Amino acid sequence: MTRRASAAIRIWHARNTRTSGDRGYAVYLFLMVALVAVAPVVRAAWLTVASTEGISLLSSPTSREITVLVAAGLWAGALLLGRDRGPALYPPFLTHALATSELAGSDAFRRPMLRAGSLVSAATAAIAALIGAALASSGTMAPLAAVAFVAVGALVGVITTVAWLAGQVLPHAAVALALGVFALGVITASVPAMLAFTPWGWVGLAYPGIGSPHSPAALIALIALSAMLVISTPMLMNRLGLAELMVQAARWDSATAHATGMEFSAAATIYRQRPQLGRRFRAVRPLRRHEVTFLVRDAIGAVRTPGRLAVGVLALAAAGALTALAFSPASPGWALGAAAGLILFAGLGPLTDGIRHAASIASDIPLYGISDEQLLARHALFPLAVLIIVLLAASVMCAAAAGLAAAGPITGSIALGLLTLVARISDAMKGPLPPALLTPIPSPMGDLGAAVRLAWSIDGLLLAAFAGAAATLVFESPLLLLGAAVVLVGIGLHRWRHRA
Repeated sequence: MTRRASAAIRIWHARNTRTSGDRGYAVYLFLMVALVAVAPVVRAAWLTVASTEGISLLSSPTSREITVLVAAGLWAGALLLGRDRGPALYPPFLTHALATSELAGSDAFRRPMLRAGSLVSAATAAIAALIGAALASSGTMAPLAAVAFVAVGALVGVITTVAWLAGQVLPHAAVALALGVFALGVITASVPAMLAFTPWGWVGLAYPGIGSPHSPAALIALIALSAMLVISTPMLMNRLGLAELMVQAARWDSATAHATGMEFSAAATIYRQRPQLGRRFRAVRPLRRHEVTFLVRDAIGAVRTPGRLAVGVLALAAAGALTALAFSPASPGWALGAAAGLILFAGLGPLTDGIRHAASIASDIPLYGISDEQLLARHALFPLAVLIIVLLAASVMCAAAAGLAAAGPITGSIALGLLTLVARISDAMKGPLPPALLTPIPSPMGDLGAAVRLAWSIDGLLLAAFAGAAATLVFESPLLLLGAAVVLVGIGLHRWRHRA
């Protein structure tokens, strides 16, 4: 190790090393968070998957195909994530010191790589353990097969980590690789004969409860693939470039600073893709109707970031599919509806740049010769049109494939789309954190002010999840959907009237 690198490490450790008292407090805080926040979530997840509906869904004939798609989507997502934030990364100061030293990348960035790999593998193994334990407790499968599936989950985490690193090392090829992996995953799920020849197919063959005779061979194949990828990891880490590392470290440091202050929108803006295509293409065209002008302008603006637009459209399609599946009698409808609301709220981000622009200038002098209300309404035309087209197409196709009546998915998709768009508009009008929320809220359990501020920061997601759950119960409890609409519209109107 060079003198420069060792000095940098000593300085960094001096700044970040905790005393014994700090360590004890950190352990106490971790245990309290695990007891108060993690344990109820784990219990709720167990009750959901161990219920009659959950067991029926996990042991359905299509569970293998869904597993294949999930594995392919996870690895494709890891490749894309590595382009913006890879696993081999330190804070900016330490990243620059180690990357410019004579140390090899495999030695300099081994610790964050191992930490990231351990977290990802533990998460995938925990999910596999939850599924295996639920199926084993119901008698659907043998306990030994559940243990083997936990090992498969850990191996999936290892492969995910290496794919994450590959996206960091090869950012330009990551998009093509991710699209290829996901496309092959879709083909493999549609053609059962390909399961034995693809890594995501091996994960599907190892899924418990299917009774496939190829499960041991699939496990061995995954072990061999994971070993080969782990051996190639040092070679990938040695190709890490200084410029890319510094950009990722600086952006991550800034994003975490914003997230710590509960400014999640500002943190997401840091990773927003810059326009690349069609920058010379004229977006604002003088047309007879202003509505068409704004619709064309927003559409061209979205097309200038094609990757971001594609992710948003795929998220909308996934939300439509989940909404349709929520109307199946054997599925936990409210849970799928809440998940659809969360995905839809996130997918609307690339489509609502015009709404955020209208909200940012709504309290200033009119720039376009129209009122603030008209400006906001006309910028809402593009996301509304895409919502209706994509959500209806995805929900109808998924309902037809599952043999469900189309009335429920169509009604639920339209209701969820409109309410989530209202939630996006309300979130754009939110503004900075009100000073009143900084006041401590003492209680027997401690200060609840942090929980209130967190709820205020993510209220859009919470309201979208509530709207999704209510939209899937539109026929059983229409008053719940009406209540969700009243809450969302009321909050939006209040923020509009008190905009700064």
